[in-house]
Amino acid sequence: MERRMRGRILALFAGRGTLVQPEALELLLSQPDPEGLAGRVLASLPKEKLILSAMDVRAVLGGPAPAGGGAAGAGAPATEPRPAEGPSCAPEAAPRGVRVLKDVTGGSTCEGRIEDFVGYFNDRLARLRRILRGRRELAGAVPVGSLRSRRHEREVRTVGMVSDVRRTQNGRTIAEIEDETGTFRILLPAESPANLMRDEVVGVVGKLSNDGDLLWVQSIVRPDIQISRQPHLAGRPVCAAFISDIHVGSKTFLEDRWRRFVAWLNGREDRHQDYARRIEYLVVSGDVVDGIGVYPDQEEDLLIRDVYRQYQVLAELLKEVPDRVRVLMLPGNHDAVRPAEPQPTFPPEISRLFDSRIAFLGNPCLFSLEGVEVLAYHGMSIADFVSTIPGLSFNTPIEVMKEMLRRRHLAPVYGDKTPLAPESRDWMVLDTVPDIFVTGHVHGAGLENFRGVVLVNASTWQSQTDYQRMMNFNPVPCRVAVVDLASLEWRTVSFDQ
Repeated sequence: MERRMRGRILALFAGRGTLVQPEALELLLSQPDPEGLAGRVLASLPKEKLILSAMDVRAVLGGPAPAGGGAAGAGAPATEPRPAEGPSCAPEAAPRGVRVLKDVTGGSTCEGRIEDFVGYFNDRLARLRRILRGRRELAGAVPVGSLRSRRHEREVRTVGMVSDVRRTQNGRTIAEIEDETGTFRILLPAESPANLMRDEVVGVVGKLSNDGDLLWVQSIVRPDIQISRQPHLAGRPVCAAFISDIHVGSKTFLEDRWRRFVAWLNGREDRHQDYARRIEYLVVSGDVVDGIGVYPDQEEDLLIRDVYRQYQVLAELLKEVPDRVRVLMLPGNHDAVRPAEPQPTFPPEISRLFDSRIAFLGNPCLFSLEGVEVLAYHGMSIADFVSTIPGLSFNTPIEVMKEMLRRRHLAPVYGDKTPLAPESRDWMVLDTVPDIFVTGHVHGAGLENFRGVVLVNASTWQSQTDYQRMMNFNPVPCRVAVVDLASLEWRTVSFDQ
């Protein structure tokens, strides 16, 4: 009974993006009506509250706080953590050689109003339509609302957002597209490989039915990227390493493998030192700690049940990385940030725990390293692509990343598995094609060059948990992707031994 109540309370706060410290949870559970109290506590919290402490619960109960304000668990700061010397969360605090090009941090305007949703989708449509109108196949494209009046034309072209997708009994796909001028139904042949996703923006070429009510699709045109492109290159022989999903705080965090990796960076392991000694950047693509309340019964998998303490331990581990290496870190769905993407970077109470060599970025973030443009994204939306497009799986994250580039969007589907914030600007649109595109999240490992873009699915530092085993999820841990920024050649170095 208590386990179910514990799960319901954690889920209640998780729905608002608030993490619950263990002492706060125990205090809630000790009351006569834990769930009712949890609702009152939640209603009393400011929207931006990320972590619920026992002090917050006592404030609603009306009881005094303990001396010293001690609501935190062992090892966690009793009050706001003492600032350490180091950069702020702002992108301009990035270290030398790093330039932040696109990051929602400090620029979030979302309030959840109807106007926000309208502006969000209009911005997506306008920017992707601008790319599509540069395609030769869509020369002369007309607004969606004018299609009915063109039924006598041999061929029509238009650009719109996919608002609905259905399969007919005979295996065809019928969809609806829209823009500011109207909506229209389109019909794809059964053999079409288009694999439309809801809310993506596409160009359509086809012929109208005799009554002008349906567009028979001949081809779907996506924003896509060039077949070949000239990448940016660094002007000196310097390397970047890419990892993800460290999951400090989990019982299955592979600390011994992590320490081998750090020893290698410090030159205490001979192999591949031609790469190791040239690494000056370490990009960590989210889920840096395991967090709390992320999935059912997670506390059973935790070695450290206090989220502050998880980040403190991570900060200590990163101090062992050699001084020449600048660490760039973005959040994922396990981290203490808002759950909706795009995610601004870690709040000050977290970033202050780390030293000055750590640069904190949002998720996703476009930045340059020595002039080489890198798009880093945790990868939560991989699940949306896998559930929508036949042939994709969590074991093929590189193929999912190719689909993101073809659509020039990281998370097209609104209201599916990936929570999205309706910002006035759609930060998930890929206006710029990066030189390196890195994701994590699925605990795989992959490297490939796709049309001049180096694709990296960065590896985890967590072995299989019971929850992952139940979900048939098999990680490929402790692989470090190293990219030479002067040539974009790469190597994978394994520490899973």
